[in-house]
Amino acid sequence: MFQAGAWNESSASQPERLGRGLTAAAEPRGVSGTERPIKVCFISPLGYGLYRPGSGYPFGGAEAQFFLLSRELSVDESFQASVLTTVKEGPGEERQGALTVVKRQGLDRLGPRAGRTWWDPLGAAPRYAAAFWAMYGILRAIDADVYLHAGAGVEVGAYALICRLLRRRFVFVVVSDADLSKPSTQVRGSLRWLYPIGLRLADGVVCQTREHQNWLRERYGIEGRLIRTGHPTVKRTGEQRTTVLWVGRTHPLKQPQMFLDLVERLPNERCVMVVMRHPEYQDLMTTIQERAGTLVNLTVYEDVPLSDMDQHFERAKLFINTSTYEGFPNTFVQAAVHGTPILSWMVDPDGVLRQHGIGICAAGSFGRLVAAAGQICSSEELRAKLGDRGHEYATTHHDLSRSASELKALVRGLVGQRPRVGE
Repeated sequence: MFQAGAWNESSASQPERLGRGLTAAAEPRGVSGTERPIKVCFISPLGYGLYRPGSGYPFGGAEAQFFLLSRELSVDESFQASVLTTVKEGPGEERQGALTVVKRQGLDRLGPRAGRTWWDPLGAAPRYAAAFWAMYGILRAIDADVYLHAGAGVEVGAYALICRLLRRRFVFVVVSDADLSKPSTQVRGSLRWLYPIGLRLADGVVCQTREHQNWLRERYGIEGRLIRTGHPTVKRTGEQRTTVLWVGRTHPLKQPQMFLDLVERLPNERCVMVVMRHPEYQDLMTTIQERAGTLVNLTVYEDVPLSDMDQHFERAKLFINTSTYEGFPNTFVQAAVHGTPILSWMVDPDGVLRQHGIGICAAGSFGRLVAAAGQICSSEELRAKLGDRGHEYATTHHDLSRSASELKALVRGLVGQRPRVGE
């Protein structure tokens, strides 16, 4: 859902400040006579915590994908990658190797109630306009050839329009079933019409599943490019697997309470919950903490850095997903690449759990979820089969280098032949 803090929280002075800071970063790499690198900017308002672990900023799966892809592009000299994030502190930029992280200060320009009513001609409109032109200035200062944004919101329309004005390319990335199947739950307020306009104005739309491609074609008449969720390949360590694992944000659609219900029904299993705090649902986090204190077979870890997640999947005999809906979860790929069987309450994107034999979907039945968890935990042979298939599937279909190569091909197709350095 669009919230203040995405595209509408920039001060008018930020474009000039960012523009001065980006001058050195915008210098083309390479030697005279070679093509200029293609400048790609990933718009990731909630992603700063990935680039600065320990900062306390939460992030989700879409931000993790942009983090991994931006780093892959940054080490390719034919690309020049940057990431636009939102922070509470002052604006500026950080260099992380060849990657530029641009920090935009969130000032809550519109306030929490802005855009909540269907008609507010004298209230939010001037502030939306100011926010639009402030973001125009920031993107102009970054001066990328291609801008990418993930997830539904009115900002999709704003970014698409800004890119048209700047004569730059805009790519929208579908990250959730709800982005296409029920956008009304994701985009609200008087400017919700901007989202479908942004979809149609986008120069490219990336889908993570074939289901998303079909929905995009049927509902919007747009052909999306399939680029699967990517993850670095890993070698399986052979470490003893002892835990039942759940990973996710404290968001109602993730249904963490359902995992706690499952933990109660698995008294002989050691269960682990890795929780990323969601600032809007602190009450849910409190509920989890209080209930976890009553479950002797449960350990809860909060706000674990992405770099530390591998160890949790390496130790897990089973990974549990309880979400109402997803896109293609990063956690599915993380589990599969580590050879960890997947058990899902509802989510089975493109039917991969069944078709590739890497896990089980309970089809929305808690009873089947409990029964399948018991079956997998009690059978080492079944876990080995599911895990081996998962590792093979992830290595074949979700290798990060493959996803990055497909994104590079899309970007090159949008930008075309680059001028040469020195011309």
